[in-house]
Amino acid sequence: MRLCRITGDVVSTVKNDHLRGRRILVCQPVDLDCQTPMGPSFLALDVTHAGEGDLVLTIKEGGGARIIFGDDKIPLAAVVVAIVDELDVADEASLVGTSVIESARSTEAE
Repeated sequence: MRLCRITGDVVSTVKNDHLRGRRILVCQPVDLDCQTPMGPSFLALDVTHAGEGDLVLTIKEGGGARIIFGDDKIPLAAVVVAIVDELDVADEASLVGTSVIESARSTEAE
């Protein structure tokens, strides 16, 4: 998944039959600060009703995207799958020792 900011949408008078009635959005990947661009923009089909300026999660992998639409012939590589209301980023050091595996190891050692 990629965190992105919606910067616009695509308007087209002619579309592939599989894309008719579906919105195509311009997605700009962003860093965890939700502002700093992280690479080039890309196009994604929308299933969330996101709009310009929204922070979203995208799947940029054609197979998974096709499963969402239930259409093996749809020509796409990315889908907007969630609108992000709030984002909390934990300091990596605070997570040390909190995984299920680390907890199990510490229990076994006791």
